[in-house]
Amino acid sequence: MSAEQVAQPANPLRIEATWEWLCQAVERLGRPEPGYRVPLTPVARDGRGPAQCSVLVVPPIPQSAHLARDFARTTLLELAAAERIDDVAVTVSELLSNALRYGRAAGGEGELQPSLWLAFWEQLSCAVCAVTDESDLVPVAVEADELAESGRGLQVVSVLSDMWGWNPRAGGGKVVWALFRL
Repeated sequence: MSAEQVAQPANPLRIEATWEWLCQAVERLGRPEPGYRVPLTPVARDGRGPAQCSVLVVPPIPQSAHLARDFARTTLLELAAAERIDDVAVTVSELLSNALRYGRAAGGEGELQPSLWLAFWEQLSCAVCAVTDESDLVPVAVEADELAESGRGLQVVSVLSDMWGWNPRAGGGKVVWALFRL
């Protein structure tokens, strides 16, 4: 099942609130300091916050995708079935790869360090992963040539997640997110 074909959840406003909450948390908390894993305990005034939220600031190194997959697996280890954890791990790897490849702001310089956010909502049995970058370019799934070695990342995200999208950030850049029912 692809993300575009997903059936309506029992309470769509509640499910939608998960990725909206995470995008707002990213905006509110800003960029965390570089480091491997930072557990966050953000408090949502309206009670919509997750049971768990962690962030990983990813260095632009060849092992970045591996670090992101390990982060997702470790974070969700006891919270979801192994198959779903693998779906999340592959998705964060794809989103992170896109952020490292396309995520520099126009005319931007310096080292890219996207952040990977992963939040779990126990009462809704879902997780949302989000990757930030500095680019204002809209992420678009494209039809890659069958012999192409790249260009299928967002197609993979669409197939593995239940829903995905992006939100612009107030200071420039964007958050690309994917939601998973666990």
